[in-house]
Amino acid sequence: MKLNYIFGTLYSILAVTSVYGEIGSLLSPQKQRYYEYQQHEIDANYEKLHYDWLSPINLKASSMYEKSASYGAKDTRQSLSAGIAQDLFRSGGITYAIEYAHSKKEANTLALGKEIATVSQQLVNAVLTYRKNAIALQQSDLRLKNTQIEIFLKRKQYEAGDIDITFLNNALMNQSSELKNNTSLRYALAQQKFEAAKLSDISIDSIAIPTYTLTQKETFLEEGWNIRTSQALSNSAAQQYGQIKSSYLPKLTLIADTGYQRFDSLTTASSDYHGNFYDAGLQISMPLAYNGSATSQEAQALYLKQQAQTADTKRQMDALYDQTVALIESYKRTIAITQENLRYYDELLGTTKAAVQAGYKAGYDLQTLQNTRSIEELEIKINEINIQIQLSVLHYHMRHSQESKL
Repeated sequence: MKLNYIFGTLYSILAVTSVYGEIGSLLSPQKQRYYEYQQHEIDANYEKLHYDWLSPINLKASSMYEKSASYGAKDTRQSLSAGIAQDLFRSGGITYAIEYAHSKKEANTLALGKEIATVSQQLVNAVLTYRKNAIALQQSDLRLKNTQIEIFLKRKQYEAGDIDITFLNNALMNQSSELKNNTSLRYALAQQKFEAAKLSDISIDSIAIPTYTLTQKETFLEEGWNIRTSQALSNSAAQQYGQIKSSYLPKLTLIADTGYQRFDSLTTASSDYHGNFYDAGLQISMPLAYNGSATSQEAQALYLKQQAQTADTKRQMDALYDQTVALIESYKRTIAITQENLRYYDELLGTTKAAVQAGYKAGYDLQTLQNTRSIEELEIKINEINIQIQLSVLHYHMRHSQESKL
């Protein structure tokens, strides 16, 4: 029995630490050890609940000196005994107790898996957001180059009297706005580094993130952490209700006691007794508790409430999936529009380059178009990361093949 417990504990630890192994291994050693200790606690609690219906063996030793006030008899009595009062039948309560232990362990292990998944998703989100902001910073640098060109050209036009100050002022305001955006992006990069450093000792630039794919809705709903955990809690509440209900029904108990007794009479030697003793019997009992019905109804209400919560969780996860897929589709459409714009910019760049070479256009026009095209190209990369962020949300809301036995 003890060997099975040890192997079961080791399996549970390996199962939990394999949750999202490609990311979980990147978490800090302290975080990984914390989750291992959490699983130890779950296994220990399961062991306790699984055998909680077994009564302990009570060991008792005594040594007494007795003197009778009536007859003046004196004697000593010493005994060593072991006794037990073990329930053999609880109107189904023993089965409920064992099943409750299994359900409780499943619910706790799923909750731990969900916690690991949530932390893993936080790390992934920090890394992907960092990459997205780094690309946005490249875009901002290109926009600043364009604002510098615009300011130069507007200043020349203003000094030549071709435009009024409003146009130059607008160009300066555009540059100021972009400088503020550039500063915000640099701070955002530092913030994401900080968020990643709270979870992993590895530099954010060195963390490898897998490519996520879209999961079928049926699989998502079947393997979702929230749904699985809610179902396990519902099953646990059902078993607990059965336990409480059965505790007010008849039960059969084995009562046994055995040991050794030494009795020495200091008055009459013939009364001495040294030897073993034992007794055994069965007891049938049923409590008549005033609040038994109310306690059972309370447990039943908790079970029905958990069932309703499970149904709500399914609806929420269904809505989350649809909302996420719709957002992914919007990013894909944006990418398609941007790709179409790039084809237009390529045509325009070809025409402008020829005009510059022929002397009809200034080199500033060509440089501005090239910068703008690069900005649009980087926009595709940003939206590709946005898609990965949304796919990671779905990915970490559900368990996968390596956790299917949790």
